[in-house]
Amino acid sequence: MYYLTSAEQIVWEKLASEAILGKLTPRSSLKGVRTALRAHFHFYVGGLLAGLDDNQKSWDWFREGALEEGGIFNAIMVAYLERHNGRFQMPDMIFADPRPYEHFTTVPGIIDMRERFVRFAASSLPVFTAPLTILDVGCGDGSLLILLLRRLIAAGRISEVGRAILVDSSAAMIDRAADKLKEAFPRLTTDKRHGRIQEHAAKLPAGIDVALLSLAYHHMPWDDKAVHLRELGGRVKDVLLVEMDGDNDTPEMGSPELAVSVYQSYGPIIDSIFAHDAPIDVSQSCVDNFVMAEVISFLTQPRGKRNDYHVRRDQWTQIFSENLSGHHRLGETTVLTSEGCEFFASHWSK
Repeated sequence: MYYLTSAEQIVWEKLASEAILGKLTPRSSLKGVRTALRAHFHFYVGGLLAGLDDNQKSWDWFREGALEEGGIFNAIMVAYLERHNGRFQMPDMIFADPRPYEHFTTVPGIIDMRERFVRFAASSLPVFTAPLTILDVGCGDGSLLILLLRRLIAAGRISEVGRAILVDSSAAMIDRAADKLKEAFPRLTTDKRHGRIQEHAAKLPAGIDVALLSLAYHHMPWDDKAVHLRELGGRVKDVLLVEMDGDNDTPEMGSPELAVSVYQSYGPIIDSIFAHDAPIDVSQSCVDNFVMAEVISFLTQPRGKRNDYHVRRDQWTQIFSENLSGHHRLGETTVLTSEGCEFFASHWSK
């Protein structure tokens, strides 16, 4: 993963100001921009201009950036703007329709990531003798939870699943998850909590055996993570985290460091979605109504309003150790890695 020095950030901001005024073009020499980050810089300026509705200049910067080494994300941005009349367009609700998410779960890299995670969890978790109570935060369609529970049964970690508490902001998703779980485990009791974990953490019952936090806690800024992890910690014995190692929580909107982080984090993900064998309309829907919604939020919304706040791996360790009372980290592993993008799993227990 690449990082900008403080001196480079100053240079980038100065060059971006000149680009917005039209004094710097996409084909300029870009003195002071590292060769390895030229595509990132084009993305940075293109995003600023798109946010200002300067469509033609935005397209020009993205198009030229697509020609740079590692410029695939710029090409993706050009195609996105062409589908949306040159504008950033946010969906009314991410995952209002579960189908784009379900397509995402079938991308080969995501399948491999999930397999690595459940293998790690099955070897790290203890044996539970009583029927398991498990909490799934941001449960999606329930497919990861089902995969995890089946692996825990096969590994002899559990003999029976008693109760699954499902939390998700999409009513369609949570209903889909409950149906799939009942089909997989007919004796299971499902407890549906529609909304974000921020609304439910303080109301959860005590005595939860395992909490699955898979790509869920990055939807709130650092301070909110701390608050709700403290509330969760007193109710849960074992916590399983799956998250992206990204540096886009604290950088502010419009900053070079945020653009560089987003470019490296999301470019490989979107590329893998389009590379997956599926009807083009399904792939586009997955990108436009899911991943690009997060990208646009980063580029156009300030902290406190945007919908994602990934933190670095070392920062996850810090926030867990400070706010999960009595819990200790028992294990951690990388579950997916590509150029500039990494996901990891972590197990904390008390």
